[in-house]
Amino acid sequence: MLHKQFCIGEDVAEMFDRALGLLDHRPLSSNRWSPTTTIPCYVGCMQRLEFYFDPSCPFCWITSRWLLQVAAERDLDITWRPFSLAEKNDEIANGGSDKTSHGDLHRPAHRVRRVIAAAAKHGAAVIDLYSAFGRPYHVDGREYDDALIAQVLAAEGLPTGLAQAADEASWDAYLRDETDSAVAAVGEDTGVPIVVFKLENGVKKSFYGPVLDTTPNGEDGLALWDGLRTLGPVSAFFEFKRTRPNGLPDTSGTEGI
Repeated sequence: MLHKQFCIGEDVAEMFDRALGLLDHRPLSSNRWSPTTTIPCYVGCMQRLEFYFDPSCPFCWITSRWLLQVAAERDLDITWRPFSLAEKNDEIANGGSDKTSHGDLHRPAHRVRRVIAAAAKHGAAVIDLYSAFGRPYHVDGREYDDALIAQVLAAEGLPTGLAQAADEASWDAYLRDETDSAVAAVGEDTGVPIVVFKLENGVKKSFYGPVLDTTPNGEDGLALWDGLRTLGPVSAFFEFKRTRPNGLPDTSGTEGI
């Protein structure tokens, strides 16, 4: 708490607390901070999230690994939902007329998404498959090719025939609907990662990010989550952003996660 670390006036301290969601909404005059003031519940309080991912995005991969680490210390219920950058950018069957320079990365990832969707119908956990495909791709530098698809299916104990889904366009309607739902939640000019807070009153608050260039350590990772958990549900909060440096993030720290 800011006013417990620095010498500032009581009214200013209260405004900081209110902005961070640490106080309820009683009038200022009756709501001074005290040891019994209600603060956000970080430990032992269930937070339901939706997380949209594209298997090709290294930033999304790092954020997903961070959330898995946080989930070991905080009570999170995460629904993992697919997002297709190839679908969003119309890169699947466009004759090579890609909107970005990343179409050759997005299309193989879209084939993987089809396989994940088919395997999920077969009872497999989406996060387990995302992790199983992502580790060799983001950490080991493998390609999303037929050999990796066959390897992952075998390692996960799934029927080898599910590999055929990689080239079955019948899965694209579902993937398009998932991508459209994410775009509707955060806007057209964003990508992944996307985090959706599912509040107790049924309202959803959706954000692009957080975008991380390395995997934060345990203490920093929890501090990041606790801050996001405080800001995310606040109805007035919209964006917190700065320009990202050029280049790709360092995914080497995600090995084993």
